[in-house]
Amino acid sequence: MSSVGVVAEFNPFHNGHAYALNEARRVSGAENVVVCMSGSFVQRGEPACFDKFTRTKHALLGGADLVIELPDILSCACAEIFAFGGVKLLLSTGIVDGIAFGSECADTEQLIYSAKRDMHSDSIRESLERGESYAKAAASVCEDEQRIGPNDILAVEYIRRMLSLAPDCGIYPFRRIGDYNDLDLGGHYSSASAIRAAIERNEIDSVKDCLPGFVFEDIAGGIVSGLFPASLDSLSDAALYAFRNMSVKDISALPDVSEGLENLFSMHANASSTVSEVLSKVKSKRYTMARLKRIVISALIGSTAEFLSTVRNAPDSLYIRVLGVRREKLYLLSELSKNARLPIVASFADIHALGPTARSVIEISRKASRIRALAQPSVKFAKDDFSHPLVIV
Repeated sequence: MSSVGVVAEFNPFHNGHAYALNEARRVSGAENVVVCMSGSFVQRGEPACFDKFTRTKHALLGGADLVIELPDILSCACAEIFAFGGVKLLLSTGIVDGIAFGSECADTEQLIYSAKRDMHSDSIRESLERGESYAKAAASVCEDEQRIGPNDILAVEYIRRMLSLAPDCGIYPFRRIGDYNDLDLGGHYSSASAIRAAIERNEIDSVKDCLPGFVFEDIAGGIVSGLFPASLDSLSDAALYAFRNMSVKDISALPDVSEGLENLFSMHANASSTVSEVLSKVKSKRYTMARLKRIVISALIGSTAEFLSTVRNAPDSLYIRVLGVRREKLYLLSELSKNARLPIVASFADIHALGPTARSVIEISRKASRIRALAQPSVKFAKDDFSHPLVIV
């Protein structure tokens, strides 16, 4: 038996994601595809448009065999930390032989070469201090900046983590279709950004060809029922309360906060009516919008830079939480229990066996799930994470 790992968000799951899962299986030759998927909040600093259990169902119907959770403290973080979390958890399953990922260039040698270069050089730090995104800063040290796209940068981060954690692990890049930042619908294959933008414009029928039928049905049903789509603006009251309830010192302790950003967030949270208004007032060329949104989410879920550093470095900081599995691949749960190098959390009772840091990580994810429900259009009740059964399709 062989399994390949994929780190993903599926926000929402679309035809390009189905293609990616098929490519992961093809280029690796693996029998199984194991996905480490973002929890309630995603890397761009927004609530996932569907809850993680619905997205797990979509992933399994779309080609995944087993889905585990990337905890929110790692899923809503910069590319470097996002990649660290995904790779660490996949390799810790003990059943993943390699990791596959989409890339603009899909050139294994070039990506490995870039991954081995010093991504913490003075030039990188200076770029970050100027407020450039990590992707742009990292691209500047790659061999050929013109060839490096946004998914290449994430691919480089995956490879760096793989080289440090498991040098013999298989590396399987495949060519990505389209631009994930493209806001124009492109027919059968369109970016998640374009799909979300069309839905926000209430152009629901226009996304039908971009999505598997089961996803489109859940979108249409979710709109009617008031569950879809979750949005950051719907969290305005909660976010304003969070910032107004924090001291400037408290805000300065959040991840990604530096150079006086704490003062701007404190001031504008008191002088604004929505989270979008706060972000528009704080935004400048120095800071990407994704970074600012992640700060908002960190304030909501209670993440701090100090705790995030602990999670990255403490040996007892993580766990493996299975969200779902295909019925014909239930044997993977047995393989996981025999081979996993981290504790497996299958029920609420398993939390008590975790170390203190891991317990705090899972409590943040439980809180994040409840807060994300507030981002839904009208139905805002929240169920505890562990009231959801394992997703089996």
